[in-house]
Amino acid sequence: MKDRLSEILGLHSKPAGVKRETGNGWSARDPSPESISEIQISPPVFGPETEARMEQSRGIIPEEAIAAFRRANAYLAVKNYGRSISDYTRAIEHAPKLPEIHYNRGIAHEKAGKFIKAIEDYANTVDADPQYVKAYCNRASLLWSQGESRQALEDMKKAARLGMREMQVYLRSKGIDW
Repeated sequence: MKDRLSEILGLHSKPAGVKRETGNGWSARDPSPESISEIQISPPVFGPETEARMEQSRGIIPEEAIAAFRRANAYLAVKNYGRSISDYTRAIEHAPKLPEIHYNRGIAHEKAGKFIKAIEDYANTVDADPQYVKAYCNRASLLWSQGESRQALEDMKKAARLGMREMQVYLRSKGIDW
């Protein structure tokens, strides 16, 4: 994953070539909207860590939310995006402040091709937890693919400020302060 991100962001050392500026101020080595939209910075949040966090939260998070979240994760794993979105929505109804649920539903929307809804879910994720760096990265990728480069750049800067090393290196390589 890290290698793929580095490759897409142009962080591997390549022979020095002529850098052409495009009309938008980005060089020709910058990722195209098509390639940056393919970046999946972080996979969905499930597995042993999330299960442990859910177990610790028993009593705080309603059982209905935990059950719906687990079902949704299972559907997402088998690429049944419609059912996963439906169960994530049920989980959100019972635990609207849990960023992991919004984040995973954003991934499900993204995989289903519902990019505007995915962007909204990533926004809800950072509303619930402003430190959720993975949501900024994924939202930046989608915004970039939608032609919203200014907003995408702001999310990239936020991810860099939150400590995402790859984003820091990328922005620094482009001479962009974060």
